[in-house]
Amino acid sequence: MNKKVAILMSTYNGERYLAEQIQSIIDQSYPNWTLYIRDDGSTDRTQEIIKKYANQNPRIVFFNEGRVENVGVVRSFMELLEKTSADCYMFSDQDDVWLADKVKDTLAKLEQNEPGPVCVFTDLEIVDQDLKPIRRMNGDNIWTDFRLLLFSNCVTGCTMMINEALKQLIHFKTLDYRYVYMHDWWIGLLAAAFGKLVYLNQPTIQYRQHGDNVVGSSKKNTLGHVLYRLTHLKPERKRAREAINIIYEFNREYPGQLTGMDQRYVQEYARLKQRSSVGYNIRLCLRLAPPRLTTKQKFFFSYLMIMFPRDFVD
Repeated sequence: MNKKVAILMSTYNGERYLAEQIQSIIDQSYPNWTLYIRDDGSTDRTQEIIKKYANQNPRIVFFNEGRVENVGVVRSFMELLEKTSADCYMFSDQDDVWLADKVKDTLAKLEQNEPGPVCVFTDLEIVDQDLKPIRRMNGDNIWTDFRLLLFSNCVTGCTMMINEALKQLIHFKTLDYRYVYMHDWWIGLLAAAFGKLVYLNQPTIQYRQHGDNVVGSSKKNTLGHVLYRLTHLKPERKRAREAINIIYEFNREYPGQLTGMDQRYVQEYARLKQRSSVGYNIRLCLRLAPPRLTTKQKFFFSYLMIMFPRDFVD
């Protein structure tokens, strides 16, 4: 196990926690890595901190020093991925702390599942701003099935590692970022469709929950939570639209490359971009119910499609 690992970090006004995050990467037990940091237009001391570490450590590269431009988080990470070279790639936020064996343990899991395109993602330990533990994020509550992943993402980018074979499947030049909500969702879909999407059920990072990065409540099955969702539909509608957008883009980028029900789901739901209406959406939900983990989730997604059909049309 001596593969070269590229760690890709995108920063934006992250001066408060950035040094601690970089140090946790420096302290990794696995040594063969390079950290590439792309700043997305910070106006605080973030760039100063990056330069300091890059000058001190040859394994740390200020990727876009002298040509800083704000392009948004998805494009920022994808530019890093496209323009760096390694055997494996990991993604890093600017405000977490990596556990010492994160790279080593994730790489071991990835190598167990090669050859072929592989993405490994892990659990996280949610902590407060002072790193006091709150809870684990996922446990066993994850899914790696392609159709489930089309409609809801559980792959967290800052826990991911992908290999070069999976990177080669990404169409960097033609990808329409209007329809790709997050890089981790897109890459997870590619792994589930054309390779292996593998979960390592152990936390590998301390994931800070603070004012700029609030994780949703864990009380997801209470009556109060259900009532809240039914009376605050704007974020739910947004998430449903994001799912249809990413399905549409997947169908455009990889036409005819799936088989069976996977292909049928992608084709039929991609058509919502042009055909969405109350009648069409009712028929679609009856023929091909939205794949979700529970009947309640399927019903709720169908409800959003039928009640708000114009959400899915450009």
